[in-house]
Amino acid sequence: MRSALKWWERPVRMMRRDYIGNFAPFMKSDLDQLARESRDRWHINCEWVMATPGCAPGLAYQTLFNSPKFEKFPQLGRFDMLREYLPHARRYGVHLLPYVNMHWYSYDFAAKHPGWEQLLEDGTPYGRKSPLYGGGTTLCVNSPWRDWAFELIREVMRTGVDGCFLDGPVLFPNCCYCDSCRALFTKESGRKKMPSFSDWSDPLWKRFLQFRAQSWANFMQGAQDAALSVNPDAAIFLNGGGFDSSAMLTARDPARMEKFQSFSGSEEFFHCGTAYKSPFDSLNLARFLSAGEKPAVVFTHHALSTWHYAPLPPAEMANALAQSVAGGANTWFAIFMEAMKSRAGEAFEAVSIGKFLQENEEYYTATQPAAETAVLLSNRTLYYYVTRHKALTHEVGAGKEMNLILESARKPTRADLAACRDTSARLLDHEHHGCFDALNFAHVPVRALWDNHLVPSKLKGVRTLVLPNAACLSDEQIAAIQKFVKAGGGLVATFESGAYDEWGDAAKRPEWLRFLGVEKVEGAFAPSRIEDYLTVKGSALPGFSDGYLMPRPINALKVKPAGDARPLAYFNNPVGLAYQLLKGISDWPAALLSKRGKGRVVYLASPLFESFELYHMADHKELARAAVQLAAGAAGLQVQTDAPGSLAVEVRAQKGRTLVHLINTSSDMKRPMEKIIPLHDVQLTVHARGIRRVRALRAKKRLRFTASRGSVTLRVPLIGDYEVLALE
Repeated sequence: MRSALKWWERPVRMMRRDYIGNFAPFMKSDLDQLARESRDRWHINCEWVMATPGCAPGLAYQTLFNSPKFEKFPQLGRFDMLREYLPHARRYGVHLLPYVNMHWYSYDFAAKHPGWEQLLEDGTPYGRKSPLYGGGTTLCVNSPWRDWAFELIREVMRTGVDGCFLDGPVLFPNCCYCDSCRALFTKESGRKKMPSFSDWSDPLWKRFLQFRAQSWANFMQGAQDAALSVNPDAAIFLNGGGFDSSAMLTARDPARMEKFQSFSGSEEFFHCGTAYKSPFDSLNLARFLSAGEKPAVVFTHHALSTWHYAPLPPAEMANALAQSVAGGANTWFAIFMEAMKSRAGEAFEAVSIGKFLQENEEYYTATQPAAETAVLLSNRTLYYYVTRHKALTHEVGAGKEMNLILESARKPTRADLAACRDTSARLLDHEHHGCFDALNFAHVPVRALWDNHLVPSKLKGVRTLVLPNAACLSDEQIAAIQKFVKAGGGLVATFESGAYDEWGDAAKRPEWLRFLGVEKVEGAFAPSRIEDYLTVKGSALPGFSDGYLMPRPINALKVKPAGDARPLAYFNNPVGLAYQLLKGISDWPAALLSKRGKGRVVYLASPLFESFELYHMADHKELARAAVQLAAGAAGLQVQTDAPGSLAVEVRAQKGRTLVHLINTSSDMKRPMEKIIPLHDVQLTVHARGIRRVRALRAKKRLRFTASRGSVTLRVPLIGDYEVLALE
């Protein structure tokens, strides 16, 4: 198996030493010792050496290697960072993927090349209005700059390196309206006037969104061709972004881009902030990126947010790296060398997990997702979703009560298309992230799916499909989901899933509504976070008793149930004010159960996961767990454990082997985490058949287990920050 894989298709552990704009320490280093340290102390097998600077004032046009075609960074003289270091890296089995800055250019360089900058609609260069990192501009993928960029890639590859990483380009928000883009858009659309950015009333706006995404993909195709023209085995990729609605603003489309990359990669840097930060961000991003056909890599920075000369605590860094591999991705980390002078010990401790990964490569080679629950993260919905329910644009206030003051709901905001889009985007971002985290805290392993993954090969092994407000679906996707359920699969769908076609236009789909158990959608409740509830009806929801009262999610729809749907819970009549008596149960169901063919559908008439992301209530997590369990039918949940919610569980597989990744984020109740609190004597029951041996890889111990009805039950004596169980 190993011999059939290219080096970048096997486990890759990447690193970048960052010297900002002072490369003298690198030039004065013993390069052989540096390369040996990369292998033996950092435990990496792939290194990013800078090919162009990533520093002020935007020096991406200068090279750190010798080339007759490009301006050289003057500090280096004749020193060539790539060619000097390459033989030493080779000696220690370290592949070189130079970093190539393709998004940050000085104003002087842009002035020498008229027509290359990204322009706003009024003709102002983006970088003049929004200076990059405080000073500098950016260039357009459709301008003649692209040919300059492709030649730079060829020059990098001519040094003999294994490939390159492109930091950019980025299609920035409100761009691009340069002459090249205008001419190309006119040729493709037949219209001379381009739509204003985010003008949802213009019929060409969605066409412009497609144009931007395809422009980026076209550039990447050219970049890949340039690299492969020098080295047919070159690895090339860029910083591709995650699964937020900002993907629309920056034209990111993972399905388009992965065709022209060796890896799907994106940043998950820790940033200090006042808002709650999920402990599982790196795991969630790794799942999303590894959903594609290409290997994935999550970028983890050793810097403490924007204080680049202060490092993250080792617990935070190590946990992020563990989450990356647990989610099926490769690791990458960057070290600011200035921060190493006084705290080198912390840095080596932070990435010491690399030794374990190095020693256990076989367990990370060619693994496949084996979670029985799949979550569709619809990029079409991220791009085009605009709710038709204007009531959702109401503000709900902070809901905080202090000093006899209650920050309650404010007046409705404007409800035009732009406001509805803003509301929809915020809701969807919370729904996506909240879905992953609700299931993480409920110990439900999940795999991510993209829009093009609703096909039998990607649904193999999936028992339950979750649609977290996957609003924009095509008829073909709807048909695939229905076929999956009727054949015995489970479905959990929330809120407006399938209410719009793949372009975001309202879809009349009465058959789909009835499939969900809904006869008609009558409208939406006003958003609320004060004294509004839902009540469980009957005992069909696992873990809930009849009459159980819980907070209502912020947003909710008024739906009339289909005749064959079984209501599981009802929304209470709105109260709207604090310290009021309840007003009874409404006629509007909050959750419905329907049997469809051999499968089951659980429909939630609210974006449940949005509220979990915002408020982290146990009731909402348990409702999510119950919905998945009910949809799964007799098979039940894939994993059961007595561990706290701070332990996430991921399941991956190889031939003859099931791998259970246990990521422990139990810590000192803050981020960044400083100390992981070990878990002791954790019981696990996992779906798995024919198991003869269970090993805890980090503990290097065999574990006793019992097998029954397609599951194994065992106890794990100790879980530090990360453990892997190999069920063989």
